[in-house]
Amino acid sequence: MSIDPKLLLSNFPVVIGTLGLLILGKTILVVVMGKLFGISVISAIRAGLLLAPGGEFAFVAFGEAVNQGIMSPQLSSLLFLVVGISMAITPWLAAGGQLIASRFELHDVRSLLPVESETDDLQDHIIICGFGRVGQIIAQLLSERLIPFVALDVSSDRVTVGRSMDLPVYFGDAGSREVLHKIGAERACAAVVALDAPGANYRCVWALSKYYPNVKTFVRAHDVVHGLNLEKAGATAVVPETLEPSLQLAAAVLAQAKLPTSEIVNTINEFRTRHLSELTELSEASGSSLGYGFSRTTSKPKAQESDASEENQIMEGGGTLAI
Repeated sequence: MSIDPKLLLSNFPVVIGTLGLLILGKTILVVVMGKLFGISVISAIRAGLLLAPGGEFAFVAFGEAVNQGIMSPQLSSLLFLVVGISMAITPWLAAGGQLIASRFELHDVRSLLPVESETDDLQDHIIICGFGRVGQIIAQLLSERLIPFVALDVSSDRVTVGRSMDLPVYFGDAGSREVLHKIGAERACAAVVALDAPGANYRCVWALSKYYPNVKTFVRAHDVVHGLNLEKAGATAVVPETLEPSLQLAAAVLAQAKLPTSEIVNTINEFRTRHLSELTELSEASGSSLGYGFSRTTSKPKAQESDASEENQIMEGGGTLAI
């Protein structure tokens, strides 16, 4: 109610100039702060435009400033109008941030797309579908053993991280026949599918099985039902994603409970064997081979292992376990 619309006409240049300084100044401030906290420029610009308008507290602050004689009523009326307009144009600022982000992302993604000239010398390499936490660990292990690989992900941020480490990571849909061709899937020997979404995993396995049957496909499954569907889609081996992390946590808890290292090893191995045996029985009933790509008969580990071997598997120190 304190806003005087007539000021917009009588002081149009001043109002627009002040509004521009408010939007631009706050956007620049948020972008700088975003970069300091590791946010990408695109995300920082979008956040800056969303946070650039004034807030309701400005009306309270300016009103109190007038009551205390700090600010003149004329100046407060002008600022009321500027803040009100800035709040009113918030949807357009949000749309502008989205437009800017899409233009930048399109430009950035083009430089991250796979190019056949960069992968035409690859032979018997590994394809990593998904460069998240699992994909990054696999890439690190392959790099240390000098095994050629190429990774795909639909997150430009993840691809940029991989490129910063000089890794062959490209932006692309791992379920696309064209993208798979550009990274030399017809010459690859195996593929690791470690995408976050179960549906994306299934689509990727299906594409590899249909268009590149020479590629052995290893994929993580969300659960048994998901694993069976993945094998029907053509997966060579399916790994339950929750088993090994659960066993590592269990081993840490058992160590905290002061169980001997040898007993922890035997307990974990026995549970793993029993769990895989249950998967094998389920697989035989369903006509599948679900479970780590093992054969239908699961080999049991030796009951007794040397202390040195046990210590190599599980080492206790500082209250944590390294398995």
